[in-house]
Amino acid sequence: MKFTANLPENLLEHIVSLYLPIQSALANRSVSKRFNEGEIRSRDLDFSGIYSVRRKQAEVVRAVEDVFNQHNGPDIDRFVLILNHLGVKDKIISWVKTCVEKNIQELVLDFSKSRKTIELPIDFSAVETLTVLTLRWCTFKIPDNSPKGLKLLKRLTLMKTEVKQEMIDAILNNCIYLTTLALEQCYMRGKFSINAHDHKKFKTLAVRSMPKLLEIIMDAPTLEIFFYEGYAKLFDFSRVVALKEVDLHYHGRHCWRYYDASDMVRANMGALLGVRVLATTNIFLEALTLKCNPMSGEMTAPTFCFPNLKEFEIAFEAPTVCNFFDIAEFIKHCPKLEKVLIDVRNFTFDPGFMWEFHYEQDIQKYDKRFLRSIKEVKIIGYKGDKHELTLVAFFIWKAQSLKKLELVISTIARLLARGFDYGNINAVKSIYPSVVVTEY
Repeated sequence: MKFTANLPENLLEHIVSLYLPIQSALANRSVSKRFNEGEIRSRDLDFSGIYSVRRKQAEVVRAVEDVFNQHNGPDIDRFVLILNHLGVKDKIISWVKTCVEKNIQELVLDFSKSRKTIELPIDFSAVETLTVLTLRWCTFKIPDNSPKGLKLLKRLTLMKTEVKQEMIDAILNNCIYLTTLALEQCYMRGKFSINAHDHKKFKTLAVRSMPKLLEIIMDAPTLEIFFYEGYAKLFDFSRVVALKEVDLHYHGRHCWRYYDASDMVRANMGALLGVRVLATTNIFLEALTLKCNPMSGEMTAPTFCFPNLKEFEIAFEAPTVCNFFDIAEFIKHCPKLEKVLIDVRNFTFDPGFMWEFHYEQDIQKYDKRFLRSIKEVKIIGYKGDKHELTLVAFFIWKAQSLKKLELVISTIARLLARGFDYGNINAVKSIYPSVVVTEY
């Protein structure tokens, strides 16, 4: 406020009206009497935080409507709207059309609060100025002929809309600057292909909650980041050479009779061996665990190595046969691993019979050389039980380069923890000062 007090009133009006997000601009119009009575020219119309339990639907719609009625600026760079569209479709259409007329660059429409898809009579594919387009619970179609617009589009996010292979091909053919494509809960069956062989900027692909897909085929030499959420499926990465970061949030067992998630995971393993960052769930780890060979009776596991992996994140969900011995076995095959994050918020270790008679002794003999590169370890959902404490001790005594170990414990878990368990945490902290305990 001291800084703005020395600014000329016309300059202050220019700064506030053009460059402040609309909600901040409305809150600060009292800074200048002249601006308080003047027109709205803000280019950033972000209404993402205006919808809340404290405001009724009619109040939110009235606030947005007032902004558009008073907006006299020549351009709108950004429009973000999170709203229940039921009963106000005509107004939404009017707002979007105004944005298109004023050279909109970033458009985010999220109607997931209504839990019903809205069909807007607007051809988004013909908007020539768009660089970012996010449509949630909103239809998106591309005409049969090549779209006129989207030449500058860099990021496209679609949720709850029907997607066909022809649409994906048209997007990749027309949007030569596309860097990110994200599909969530979209309707598509069978094989899904990314034909981006000639793209030079395509970096990120996200596919979430699309259970009808059978296989994902990627011809994308520049792809660096891949996010996937759902049941384990086949991924064809044979024409992907730049992959660096992968997030495979595998769900639990599928209801299909002959479905084996471990087979799917192992089939995809070859494409992941060169990544630097890997986030996944226990479904991934189960495919790599020791299993008894019915022919020989020996415990065997697939052979693999992640020579470039530096960050590993795993979320455990019950039920699973995995325990922290399997974590240690995975780390043993990652010679450059520096950061480890283990999420056990919805999980409690139950090592069982095999742990007591086999794995526990192997952990005690574990070679420190396998953990020599680990510098940071974070355990989210720590509850202080016996087996979690063993996991903490394992990293403390075996990871020679460890600089920070963070235990994230919920307030409820801390209150319910027995004095002995919490005393163990304090004992660990006294022995190893780098242990940090935080609450959530």
